[in-house]
Formats: sequence, C-alpha cells, structure tokens
Amino acid sequence: MAAVPAFVLVAAMSASAAANGESALFGLEGGRRPPKIETLWLGLPPAPFRAPADGIVVLRPPLERRVRIAGGRFVMGSVPSEWERATKLCQREPLGWRCTDGADDISPWIRAEGHAHEVTLSDFEIDRTEVPVRRYARCVAAGACAPPGFPSGDARFDQPDYPVTMVRWEDAAAYCSWIGGRLPTEAEWEFAARGRGGRMFPWGDLYNPHLSNHGALAVDDTDGRDGFIGLAPIGSFPDGATPTGLLDMAGNAAEWVADWYERDEDQYGYGRGAQVNPKGPPYGRYGHVFRGGSYRQGAHEQRTAARRAWPFATPEIGFRCAYDGSAR
Repeated sequence: MAAVPAFVLVAAMSASAAANGESALFGLEGGRRPPKIETLWLGLPPAPFRAPADGIVVLRPPLERRVRIAGGRFVMGSVPSEWERATKLCQREPLGWRCTDGADDISPWIRAEGHAHEVTLSDFEIDRTEVPVRRYARCVAAGACAPPGFPSGDARFDQPDYPVTMVRWEDAAAYCSWIGGRLPTEAEWEFAARGRGGRMFPWGDLYNPHLSNHGALAVDDTDGRDGFIGLAPIGSFPDGATPTGLLDMAGNAAEWVADWYERDEDQYGYGRGAQVNPKGPPYGRYGHVFRGGSYRQGAHEQRTAARRAWPFATPEIGFRCAYDGSAR
C-alpha cells in the first residue's frame, strides 16, 4: 500500500475534528509563542563570523526619522472649485446641514483657504511622524518643556507611542528648538502634505476612511470605522502616507505649525501674490494655525489644504518638527 502523504493525514484529522466540534489544533489551543525570540537560540555557540549584507541599505525605513523635502514651487490654498468639493464632503457627514448654514462657522473656515497663490520654498526636512509622548517626555525631564496637560497615566493620552497632545503652541515650539529644529511653516506643511501636484489628501485625490484616524461631524465626533475611537499609535496607517513617506499627515492628531492665523475683510486667509518662504502674518486674533485634522474631525478637515486655528492646548492637537535644509 502506498504511503499517505503527511499533509493528507493532517487535513483528514482536521476535518474529522471539526465535524465533532473539536479544535483542529489537537491540544495546542493554549500554546504560546516564546515571549522573546532569543530563547530559540539560547545555549547555541556564538556565530563564528558576520556576513555583510552587500547592497542592502535598509529593509524597512525607521518609523521616526526625518524626510527631506526638495524645495520648489506649488499652489498653496484652494480655488472655489476646491471649496465646493470640500463642502460636498462635509455635507455627507451626519450633521452635514451645518456645512452650508450661514450661521455656522464651517463655511468661513473653508473660504479662508483662499486665495490660492504660488509659493516657492527652499529645501527643508520634516519629521516622518508626529512627536510621540515618550520623546516629548525627555524634554520635560530635561526641564526644557512644560508637561502636557493630561494626567500622568491617562490611558487615553499618556501612551508612549501616541502622539503627544494637550500641549500649547509654545510647548511645541520649545520642544522643536530643544532638538535643534523648529515648527514647520504653514507653507512647508502644506507642500509636504500635498506635493507639487496638489493632492487633495496626503495619499491622493480620493477620500478613503480607512487611510487615516479620522472623526466625524456628528453629535459623537469620534468614528471607530478606522479601528480607533481615540488617538492611535504613530504610524498606524502606513497606506495613508505621502509618496515621500510622511505618516499621519491626515488624522490622528492635528498639528501646530509656526504661523499665526488671520483673515482679511473678505474672510480670505491668504493674499493673492506669489510668495517665497512665507511665514504668515505677524499676529492673528484666532491663534496659531493647526493642520491635518484629527481623530475628531471629518473628511473635509483631513484635506491637505484644510486649516484651522486655536489659541490653547487641546486633546486633538500635537505637532511634528521641521529643520532647515542644511540641518543634519
């Protein structure tokens, strides 16, 4: 009689076990992987030599590193057709009627993305991720940064790999200075997020609710469809990255930038003229700009041109740092 292949026997046993309501793991249901992979080679002699991996620079880019953005020209802000697209996205939300209500403040925020204008930027570098709690804690321990506003041990915010939030604009600026950087200008942030081609979202022109940790314009402004009700660990949405590898430029925590926020008498946020390395107005009555939307904001605020402002620390706003092109 010919020998029966082992995989056939295993398949037959699995089917029989399943038919009898038993587990196909045959007693291994409670099995665990070793807590540390090192235990697999404990007791073995050390390797006699190390073989170089010629030609391999890195198999996976480190999560926390800087990304160099080559300078150039792009159109900053939104034209009226883009305001219309933003409004339609907003109208899809549960409280979408607020998006065109003249008494509400959503329409003025969208209008303040104008005037669209040409900006020329020099080379710069920017953090790949939002600054996590554990890195900010080092600045606090060194006495260079104020503690964040959440209670120590708060499970919603005080997690090592969560983006640090509940920090004032001044705290964010102090941290970036402490590590040898600065907050990105609003123009740098937008250029890094949308690129020369003017992407509507960091990943492209079509909204996808599974590519960012977003919220909703609703009575409950959290939205668990993306897998998270609150903050998420940095880099949890790699498919939503920009082509240059920047993570969480939409959602998770919104991000402070260097500029003040102001509107003119016609409620536009920008002038019409072309600019080179702009730094925003000298003062703004609304506070400083934050970008990128958060886990409590819907699709229209996840756009690369969307901009808001606030004067205080909040649970939704964190930051990332930028560096001059010559910084290393």
